[in-house]
Amino acid sequence: MLWISRVELPAFGRFRGASFTFRPGMNLVYGRNEAGKSTLVAAISGTIFGFRKERDRFVPWAGGERCEARVSFAYNGREMTIARDFLSDRVQAVERGGERTLWRFEGKVSPLGRSSEREEYLSKIEDVWGFAEGDIFRNSVYVGQRDLRIEGDAGLTTRIKQLLSGFAELDYDAVVESLEKELFELTRRPGGRSRDRELEEVRARMAVLAEQWREASRAVSELAALDGTIAELRTAVAAGREDLDKGKRYLERVSRYHEAAAREEALRKDYDRIRAEREKVEALIAKRQSVEERLASLGEAAGLPDGFARTLEAWTDGSERLAVLERELAGLSADRTHAGPVLQAPALVLALLLWGAAAGAWFLLPLAWLPLAGCALAVTVFLVVRAVRAGQARSAETARIQGRIDGLSADAVRLREELDRTEAELETRLGTFDPLRVDDILREIDRAAEVRGELSRIESALGVLPPLEGIRSQEAELARELAVTRESMETLIGRGFPVMSPREYAGAEEKMRRLESEVAEKERLCLVKEQELAVVRRGSLDPEAIAEEGEELKAREIRLVRRVEALRLAVDLLRETLDEYRATYLSRLGSEINGKLYNLTAGRYREAILDDGFTLSIGVEGTPRPVGALSCGAQDQAYLATRLALGGILSRSRKLPFLLDDPLVHFDEERRAAALTALNLAASDHQVILLVHDERYLKARGADLWHRIKIDTKGQQDGQLHLL
Repeated sequence: MLWISRVELPAFGRFRGASFTFRPGMNLVYGRNEAGKSTLVAAISGTIFGFRKERDRFVPWAGGERCEARVSFAYNGREMTIARDFLSDRVQAVERGGERTLWRFEGKVSPLGRSSEREEYLSKIEDVWGFAEGDIFRNSVYVGQRDLRIEGDAGLTTRIKQLLSGFAELDYDAVVESLEKELFELTRRPGGRSRDRELEEVRARMAVLAEQWREASRAVSELAALDGTIAELRTAVAAGREDLDKGKRYLERVSRYHEAAAREEALRKDYDRIRAEREKVEALIAKRQSVEERLASLGEAAGLPDGFARTLEAWTDGSERLAVLERELAGLSADRTHAGPVLQAPALVLALLLWGAAAGAWFLLPLAWLPLAGCALAVTVFLVVRAVRAGQARSAETARIQGRIDGLSADAVRLREELDRTEAELETRLGTFDPLRVDDILREIDRAAEVRGELSRIESALGVLPPLEGIRSQEAELARELAVTRESMETLIGRGFPVMSPREYAGAEEKMRRLESEVAEKERLCLVKEQELAVVRRGSLDPEAIAEEGEELKAREIRLVRRVEALRLAVDLLRETLDEYRATYLSRLGSEINGKLYNLTAGRYREAILDDGFTLSIGVEGTPRPVGALSCGAQDQAYLATRLALGGILSRSRKLPFLLDDPLVHFDEERRAAALTALNLAASDHQVILLVHDERYLKARGADLWHRIKIDTKGQQDGQLHLL
């Protein structure tokens, strides 16, 4: 007996870290809907045989990068454990006999793949289980929910027939059809006329060979002429190719020399340019050092800031302007002090004399007093008026002079303050300031400015030129490249190597092109002649080959006659044997189905008819009816009987386990009890794993002797209810 002992699900579907142990005989697995019963059975099938399309359904619900399962089963005192990684189809298998390891395997086993590792694994599984196809497993010993029918393509049906008969990989109908087709091709033409087709073809071919013999004789002379021409052309082409190779190597060497010479010329020009730049930079640096020394020799004038000369000139101009202002103030002050009298002395003496004459006339000459008094009065009035006007003029002049003095005094004060500030700045820059050295200082400042200007021009010239170190580095690199280039030129030239001029090189290239054209033309002619030769050879045949083919055709005619007779005999014998063979395995399978159908239906039905395409009919009151005409429960009972019978025959001496995933849902109480009785009977020779969702199975008759496992709603084993 082969029985499944343990199933471990580290990461499969809703299971994570679950483990289930089974025993020989009857095993009942109970769990409510969606507890994971179907997933458990699928893990067994998938681990051993692999999945073709359903793998993604069983990737763990909680996510992750694992989808694994491990199944152990025992047989003939041995135990095998198979572990499969479903994401990569990586399989590890170990077979042990006690403590000894009998077989070990590790490799990729994809259901759709092809590899030596896969073939080794499937060969071992077929030795143990009797088959290595998951479809055979799911259509025989494994019955899923709503999956009692035997479904699959023609290949699956053929494979089940092979397993039932014990003859592997043989489709007898195809063999018979192939033999009949071959016999038809040998003995019939299209249209159905009874004629020996292939024999006529042989005789027609012999007539063609006779004509070919004559053509071959004419072609012999033509072949000889073409061979001679081709040989001459090949010799000329070989010589031309040799000359071309030599010339190309020589011209390539000359070209490389010219390239090196051009590079040497360019490098030399660059080297001369860089050396001139280096000399120019060095000269500017030396001149800058000399100018800096001249600037340092100027002393404090070299350190004065720009614009200091303007400050000195401004101080000198201010001093001169202050002196002019002071002189002008002194002159105005003298003019104000020496202003003339208001009345002139002669006019005053005249007035006094007239008044004295008038007074004397008052006493001496009364008649002359009045004219003299009038004259004195007129002179006096004139003097008074003139004195008033002279005083006003003097006051105005004095005011004007005073105003001018005040303005000049304010200018002098402001100018003196500016001079004081300027003098303080001069003393800050020059120390003790000597006004007599102003001209000398200005001349020194002009010389320093001139020197600084020259230094600035030198710096500007250096600024547009590269740094001296970079120029020296570039000069050294160019010198190295120039030396390497000259060395390579000397190496290319060698001893006794004639160097062409560019004009001679152009002429040599033209000559090589002409030679290459001539060789190409000869190669073309050679190819044309070879094609002509091939055409002639294809059109001509070897007389010896023609004679040999004729002998073969004669022998073939004899073999064909014998083969036709043998094929006719083989078709007749194989057809008769095939009919007997089909009647044998269908009769055996039908007998097994009848007994199990009688038990499952509590004696209601006892006759099942299965044709060669596994189409099932049930005898109802002596009349065969298609199984689809029965109720759902009766259909499931008929198909379950078929599965149990088929699995029992396929098991042979192996006694394979039956895995039943809730197949009795459409059974009534009576037939469910009959089915459990039949399963109990099968469990005496086979392991039966029955998965159910109905608690009534736990209380069924004899259930206390079963190995019972309960799965909770979280997909975990809820303890073993009973251990047989």
